[in-house]
Amino acid sequence: MLFRAVRHLGNKGPASHSDARALLLTTTLALVAIGLMMVLSASSFELAAQGKSPYGTFYKQGLWVGIGLAVLVVFSRLPVRLFRRYAGLILIGSFVLTLLVFTPLGIEVNGNRNWIGIGPITVQPSEFLKLSIIIWGANVLARRTQSSRNLRPFLFPVLPVSLAAVALVLAGKDLGTAAILVLIIAGLFFFAGASLKVFGAGLAVFALAAFAAVVSSSNRTSRISAWLDPSSAGTAEGLGYQGVQATYGLAGGGMFGVGMGQSRQKVHWIPEAHNDFIFAVLGEELGFVGAAVMLILFATLAFAIYRVATRSGELHVTLICGGALVWILGQAVLNISVVTGLVPVVGVPLPFISYGGSSMISLLALTGVLLSCSRHSERMATN
Repeated sequence: MLFRAVRHLGNKGPASHSDARALLLTTTLALVAIGLMMVLSASSFELAAQGKSPYGTFYKQGLWVGIGLAVLVVFSRLPVRLFRRYAGLILIGSFVLTLLVFTPLGIEVNGNRNWIGIGPITVQPSEFLKLSIIIWGANVLARRTQSSRNLRPFLFPVLPVSLAAVALVLAGKDLGTAAILVLIIAGLFFFAGASLKVFGAGLAVFALAAFAAVVSSSNRTSRISAWLDPSSAGTAEGLGYQGVQATYGLAGGGMFGVGMGQSRQKVHWIPEAHNDFIFAVLGEELGFVGAAVMLILFATLAFAIYRVATRSGELHVTLICGGALVWILGQAVLNISVVTGLVPVVGVPLPFISYGGSSMISLLALTGVLLSCSRHSERMATN
C-alpha cells in the first residue's frame, strides 16, 4: 500500500486525497511498529536484570499505542468544523492540565516538573499542549489573516497565548518541550504569511527567554559546557555521559548493525535507553542502513503531510498541516541532533519511536486530525 500511494500521489482529482491519506497512515504505522520493536529491545535487558518481566515496558507502550490508534480513528472521522468550534475549549483544557503539574499531583523527574500522576498513570500534559496550540492557532490565524493582513492577527491573541504556553512549560524546567512549542508557533506564523518583522520580534522574545532559562539553571549551563568541551575532565562520567555512550553505540553499529536485540550500550551503559536516546540503540542494532530507513520514513511522512496541505484550498487546513510538519520533523531533528552530539542535551523524545504514552497518544491524535482534514478537502473538491 505504501508504494502504491507513493506512485499515485502525483495524480489529480478525488483519488489523490485517498492516496495521500494512505501514505500518511501507512508511514505512521510503520514508524509506530519500529518504535514498538525498539522499545522492546532497548528495555528488556534492564528489566530482566531487575528480576522483572522483560516485556513490561513493551506491554505499556503497546497499551498507549492501542489507545492512540483508537483516538486516531475517532479524530479521523470527526468533521473539521468540530475542531474549529471547540478549539478554544481544547486549548483551555490543555492549559488546565499543564497547570496541574504545579499542584500536589505534579511529579518531578531529574529536576523537571512536567508530569502529573493519577493513580498508576503518569501523564505529560505539555505533549497535549502542542496539539492544542496547533488546532487553536490554526483556527484563529485562518479566520483573522483572511480578513486582515496587518500585524494584529499575529500579535493578538496568538502571540500572548503562545508566550503563556512556553512560559508555563519553562516554569516546569522543560527547555526541550518549550523549544518544540516555539518551532510550532513559528511554523504557524510562517504558513499564515507573517512578515519578517513579526518573525524578528517573535524570535527576539523567544531567544531572550531561552537565554534566561539557560543562565538561570546551573544544570543547563553545565550541559552546554560539557557539549562544548566533551574531553574535559569528568565530562564523560558526568553530564556528558549519555552523549558519549550514545556516540559509542552509533559508531559500533557500522553499516548493517550488530543485530536486533544485540546492542551492548543498552546494557547498563545508556540510562533509560528506551526514552530520549533510543536512536542510539537503533543505530547500533540496525546500523546506518536501519537508521537511514527510519529517516526515509520521516521524510515520506513529511511528504504525505505536504500533499494533504497542497490538496486543500483552505488556509485552515494548510496551517494545521504546517504545524504538524514542524512538530514532527522539528522534534525528530532535535532528538537525533542531541543523540549525535550536534546540539547540547535537551529532553525530547523521538516521535513515534521513543517510549512515552503522552507523546504517542498526542501524535496519533494529530495524525487523526490530519486525516480528517484530508477527508474534508476531498468532500469540498467533489461538491
